Amino acid sequence: MLGATTGTTCGLERLMITIPAEPSHLSVFLFGAGRVGTAAAELLRRNDHELVGVASRTPSSAERAARFLGCPVIPPEEGVAAAELVLLGVPDEAIADAAGRIATSLHAGTVVCHFAGAFGVDPLTAAAGLGGRTAALHPVQACPDVATAIERLPGSAWGVTCAADLEEWAEELIRSGLSGLPVMVAEEARPLWHAAAVTTSNGIAALLALGEAILASIGVDSPAAVLGPLAEGTLANALDDGGGGATLTGPIVRGETPTIARHLAALRAHAPHLVDPYMTMSRTILAAAARTGHLQADDESELRSLLGSS
Repeated sequence: MLGATTGTTCGLERLMITIPAEPSHLSVFLFGAGRVGTAAAELLRRNDHELVGVASRTPSSAERAARFLGCPVIPPEEGVAAAELVLLGVPDEAIADAAGRIATSLHAGTVVCHFAGAFGVDPLTAAAGLGGRTAALHPVQACPDVATAIERLPGSAWGVTCAADLEEWAEELIRSGLSGLPVMVAEEARPLWHAAAVTTSNGIAALLALGEAILASIGVDSPAAVLGPLAEGTLANALDDGGGGATLTGPIVRGETPTIARHLAALRAHAPHLVDPYMTMSRTILAAAARTGHLQADDESELRSLLGSS
């Protein structure tokens, strides 16, 4: 059933306070066939929600998603009118336009959500203005394709931004529909939430890329195979023992300035193009070590002088 309405009549049902349907056995429409949106739709389908259809910017992407999800391609307005939950799987910059397009087709109480990390519910204002309930749901996970996203999203954290009276509903949807961990994030905190996620994901990849380049400079074949198990072990240590800050190790953390100096001398001699990236990463490690209290003051000062860090 569609969401019930409460409050005083104002002449327009969509402008009344609305309560969405319980987050079980929902009718779901996917507008936009992005990786996360498509994966979320499939996870909801596997958890007894009904996919009424999909629409996308291009017919080919809509048809591809429809085949994968086992649902029809239908016009956005038709899908929204039949849904209790609308998933906007569109690029970040297209969220506001998508919300505006579907707003007049919404039933009061229908929940509209997007998956962008840096935005809260502000881009969904058009939907909220015509009776829709709005939420921003961002998974903290690397999703290179739909199949991988379906595998990785269960057990992942989701940043949830919505009105206070929708929080319990959204938390239950994340837990039961997507098998995830809901984390409430204030509207104004969404950019920092997203910054933490992308810094971690892309920072890990960038670190690996630098290490691989250093090994390649001395002729090591398949450097990713050499460093991959190390990266896995480092992540396991962080997860098991209190996080990245608590499990920092290595010559910078130990205050071994001569070792870092030898690294730099070797890089200048054999791979000068990697000196600046190494210095940048070493300054990042130094800052983390200092912030978490790992370093003695004298060691920190010597390392900062060597690395040109103020």
